[in-house]
Amino acid sequence: MVKIILPVDSTFLSEVIYEGVLQYKYHNGSFIDAFKNILERIPKDKTLNLSGNDISMIKRRKGKDILRVGFPEQILQQLDNKYTNEVIYDRVKARKNYRNLLSTEFIKELLGCKDLENTKLKNGFQMELKKDEAVVDKKEITAPQILKVDRYTGYTSLETRFVTGQLTLYVSKEIALLALLGIYSSFVTTFRQQQTYYYFLFFSPEEILRLIDKPSDKVRKYFLVKNIAIERLSSVLERSTLNELLLLEILLSVELQKLMDQEQLDKISLMLFKIAPEGQTYKIYEQIPMTIFRKPSFYQVINKYFRDPKEFCKKISEVLAPDRVIFKAIASLNTRNKLSEADNALKAIQELYRFVILGDPRGWFGFIRELQNCYSKLANSPDGRERSRAKEYLGILRSLPTI
Repeated sequence: MVKIILPVDSTFLSEVIYEGVLQYKYHNGSFIDAFKNILERIPKDKTLNLSGNDISMIKRRKGKDILRVGFPEQILQQLDNKYTNEVIYDRVKARKNYRNLLSTEFIKELLGCKDLENTKLKNGFQMELKKDEAVVDKKEITAPQILKVDRYTGYTSLETRFVTGQLTLYVSKEIALLALLGIYSSFVTTFRQQQTYYYFLFFSPEEILRLIDKPSDKVRKYFLVKNIAIERLSSVLERSTLNELLLLEILLSVELQKLMDQEQLDKISLMLFKIAPEGQTYKIYEQIPMTIFRKPSFYQVINKYFRDPKEFCKKISEVLAPDRVIFKAIASLNTRNKLSEADNALKAIQELYRFVILGDPRGWFGFIRELQNCYSKLANSPDGRERSRAKEYLGILRSLPTI
C-alpha cells in the first residue's frame, strides 16, 4: 500500500477537489451554505451528463434484477439512511434517477439529507494506492468518471505495478461533496457542435496554494472575480471556442480590471479545462492558462500608441461582442453556413492577439487590414445581407482609434 497526501497540481482531480475546499472555506465550513449558494449559479439550460457507469441502473442476471447504485444516489445513501437499495430500486424503475450532474433537483435533494449539516471536513486527506484501488480519504463512494478524466497516472513507482495498472477510484462522502462543489463552482458551459465539450474554470495550482490558508473574506474576493470571468467566457463559448477570442475577452475586460482594482487584487491566475465525453469516460482536450491583472502589462504597449488604455479595451470589447459582426463571422467557421468573410475575421482576431499579447504594432495594422478585407469582400455583393454586414465592418473601421 502506498499513501500519498493529495498534492495541489494541474490534474483535474486535484483542481476540482481543491476548488471544493475553497468553496467550503469561503462558506465558513458549511456544506449546506455552500450548496445553497452554488444552487443560484447552476445554469438551468446546461447539462453535464454522467457516463453510463455512473448512473443507477437495473440489470437482469440469471432471472434476477441486480441494482447498481450510481454516483448521485451513493452520496444520498451516505448522508441519509432513508435511501435504501429498495428506495433506489423503485426510483430507477420509475426512471427518476439522476443522469445530469448539474440537476438542481439533485442539489435540492442533497440539501434535504439529515446528515449534511453535521458533515465536516477534517484537516487534510490522502490518497492510498492498494491492490486494484485508489482511495481518497475513505472507501465509501465509487468516484464518477469525470474525476478519472486524467486516466490517473500521476502516482507511479518502479517498485510497484502502478505504472501500468488500472485502479478503481473510491472517495469518502466528504471528498464526493467537495468534488461536487468544485464541479458546480468551476463549470462554465456546455458547447455542442460535432461533439459535446464541457468547460471548467479553476484557480491555478499556484493560486490555490496562496488561497488555502487565507481567511474567507479574502477567498470571497477571488471568487467574485472568477465568477465574472466565468460569465464572460460563457458568453463567448456559447458560439465559439477560438482560444485567441477567449483570451482577448478576459484580457480586454474593463469590467474585470475595475473589479480587481475595487477588491485591491493585483493578479489572479486561472486554468480553463476543455473536456469531452469519450465512450464511457471523458478526455481532456485542452488546458488553457489565463491570468487577470489589475494593471495588465499590455497597457504600457497600448499607452505608446493610444491615449487611454481602458478606453481602448472598452472599445475593442464592444467590437468583439457576441452580437457584433466579427464574432458572428468567427462563430460560423465550422458550420455549414460559414460566412464568406469568416477566414478574414479569424485572421483579424489573430492579428489583434499579436498586438495585445506580443505588443507588436504590426498586429494592429494587420487587424485593420483584415477588417478592410472583410468589407471589400461584401461591399459589392448581390446579397443584401452581405452588403449589410459590409456596412457594419465599415462602421467598426471608422470607430476604431488610430495610431
